[in-house]
Amino acid sequence: MVEKISSEKKKASKKKILIITGGPIKKLDDFKTRSHQLGLDVEYASFYDLSYTLKTQSKKYKLLVNGKDVKRYDVIYIRMVGKRLEDATLLVNYAKQHGIRVVDGVYLRSLGIPSTISKAMEMHKLSSSGVRMPKSYYASLKNIMLNAEEKLGFPFVLKATVGQKARYVWAPEKKKELKDLFKELRKKEINGMNFFGQKMIPSEKRIRILVVGGKALGGIVRSTKFRKRFQKTVNGQYPEPVKITLNVVPRELREVSVKAAKACGLEIAGVDILVSQEREKMYVIEANAAPAWELIKKHTEVDVEGEILKYLNGLSRKHVHVSSADAKAKVDRQNMKSARNDKDRGPSLHSG
Repeated sequence: MVEKISSEKKKASKKKILIITGGPIKKLDDFKTRSHQLGLDVEYASFYDLSYTLKTQSKKYKLLVNGKDVKRYDVIYIRMVGKRLEDATLLVNYAKQHGIRVVDGVYLRSLGIPSTISKAMEMHKLSSSGVRMPKSYYASLKNIMLNAEEKLGFPFVLKATVGQKARYVWAPEKKKELKDLFKELRKKEINGMNFFGQKMIPSEKRIRILVVGGKALGGIVRSTKFRKRFQKTVNGQYPEPVKITLNVVPRELREVSVKAAKACGLEIAGVDILVSQEREKMYVIEANAAPAWELIKKHTEVDVEGEILKYLNGLSRKHVHVSSADAKAKVDRQNMKSARNDKDRGPSLHSG
């Protein structure tokens, strides 16, 4: 009898969850495995699986995913939008009409191009929320070429807004190098790629923290792409690349990463942080809405898919908008609680 009641309670607490992605559905396989192990009610789809039919002069329509009405779900997690922005906008608008909880909630509040897709808006949100970040200059390549020396100084970091895994990142040291880059990248700009510059932060280490539901779950520390500019050689050799695992995230990093995720309206985020070697100050360089977490899964004890699934299953159906002031107050309370209970600060950031 006890087992039956327990089973019924468990069933009642289940949310009907849809996880959807702009890429191949195969990339969600780890979620499928983990949701089966947890006994959760989760379905998976690609934006390609969406469809609807509009009847003449009809105000109502049904948005279908794999032939099922989207309004049947309690929670929708958009793992990645990619190039499917129009589909994502359609889905989010329908979800809002039917009171369906969408993660990240920033999509519900935007109903268009959210700040998670616009790096220019992401930088503005971080800075205006008091998150320390490198001085940045968002402009056309021509204006960056003309003004970067005055605004950022050489060397500075030039990034494409769609950069992945440091693929579209450069660090010109002189005007001539920047002019050569302009010629190389101009065609990409004409085809729709945007760029911005950031002041170079002298740092050998780049930190990635995974934040889920306002909690910093774990992280990794790796060497930066341009670390050799700041490192000294020993017997003519550069030190080995840094590899540090953060199963317990130090308090300072917890506070910074959670604050950055909140500033961008993200419930699930990968926050990238640099620690300046000169003043040991932390600078947030990105807050990613669709973070890559393969290395965190591989090198830490974090059950990434499991933590995300449990978070999704614990959400209420109807999304409640939280003001930035309320969000800030909540973060401040969490930080005060962390400070009182934080006896173990975790691994040192300055260990090798």
